[in-house]
Amino acid sequence: MKIIMIGSHLRTTGGITRVIKNYLQGGLGDKVDLEFFPTYYGSNHIINILYFIKQYLKLYFNLVLFKKKYDIAHIHMSYRGSFIRKKYIIRLLNRLNIKIILHMHGSEFKDFFNESTDNQKKEIKDTLNKATIILALGEQWKKYYQTISKAHVISLDNAVFPKINNTLPEEKVYITTMGVLSNRKGTYDLIETALKIKGKIDPKYKFLIAGDGEVEKVKSKVKELNLEDLFIIPGWISDQEKIDEIYRKSIIYVLPSYNEGMPMSILEAMSYGLPIISTNVGSISSVVEEDNGFIINPGDTEILVNLLIDLLNDQSKIKLFEENNRNKISEKYNVYVSLDKIVSLYKSIL
Repeated sequence: MKIIMIGSHLRTTGGITRVIKNYLQGGLGDKVDLEFFPTYYGSNHIINILYFIKQYLKLYFNLVLFKKKYDIAHIHMSYRGSFIRKKYIIRLLNRLNIKIILHMHGSEFKDFFNESTDNQKKEIKDTLNKATIILALGEQWKKYYQTISKAHVISLDNAVFPKINNTLPEEKVYITTMGVLSNRKGTYDLIETALKIKGKIDPKYKFLIAGDGEVEKVKSKVKELNLEDLFIIPGWISDQEKIDEIYRKSIIYVLPSYNEGMPMSILEAMSYGLPIISTNVGSISSVVEEDNGFIINPGDTEILVNLLIDLLNDQSKIKLFEENNRNKISEKYNVYVSLDKIVSLYKSIL
C-alpha cells in the first residue's frame, strides 16, 4: 500500500504533531509504503502561506504532471487555518479518485462550524463528505461528525507509548499541566485554585504549568496574587528528556479545559501512572473514569481544590490510580495497538 500522510511539519508543537510522531516512531513506515507530506510550517502567517503554496504546487505537480500514485491519503485536520489548507488538498485528491481518511483533531471544531455563515457551513460539510472515512477522537466526536457529514465515521482513540516510572513517592512534587496557557485550557482556573489551596497542602508541592501561549500574562497574574512560591512556569519545553523528567516527578496531572478533543497530554500523563483531574469536555470522560481520576465541570475551582487536597492526602488511592492508568495505556491507548488498527483500516478501504 502506498500511503501519503498529510499534516503539520514535525518542527511544530501540539497534539497533532505528537500523534504523527508517535505513528512514525511506532513503525507505521515499516508496515506500509508511507510518505509524510507537511503542509504547515508553524512560523509567522506569511511564511505559513508561502510554505503551503509551495507544498500544494509540489503535490499538484507530483500527482497531475508526474502521475505519482497513492492508494490512500491520510490527512490530519483541525479547524480554521488547518481546514482552509486541507480543503484545497482534499478537492485535488478527490478529483483524482484517491481515497481519503480525514483524521479530525480540532478541539474547537464545533465552535468553528457554529460561528460560520450558512455558505461556509455548506463548504465545511461538502469537504467532510469527500472523505472515504472520517476518524473521530472518541465516541462523542464520532456522534458529532455524523450530524454534519454523510461520510462513514469511525472512532479512533489517540495513543501513546507505555512507560515505566520508578520514581519514589517522596520525589513526586509537581501538580502538572502541559499545553497552551490560556483561558480555554483553564490556566487561570488553576491560578484561582492555587490561591484557594495555599496553606492547605504540603509546601513541597508546586503547580507546574508548561507550554506556550500567554506565558508572560500568567506569570504576571501569579506575581500579582503573591503565588510565586506555588508555581513553576518554564514556558514551552521541546526537550523530551526534560518532559520525561517532569512527568516522572509529578504526582497529579490536572487539565481544567473548556473544550478538547482527546488530549495527548492526558494520555502521556497516564502512561507515567499519574492520576488525572480534568473536565467533562470532548472525549475526556471516556478516558478518565472512576478508577483512574476525576472529572469536574469546567470552572469549578471549589471541587478542584477539594479533590487535590483529598488526593494528596491519600497515597493508597494515588497508587491504585497509577496501576490502573498504566494498564489502560498498555491495553487500550497503546501506540502499537493503534497502529494495527490503522493498517487494518487501510486494508479494509482498499
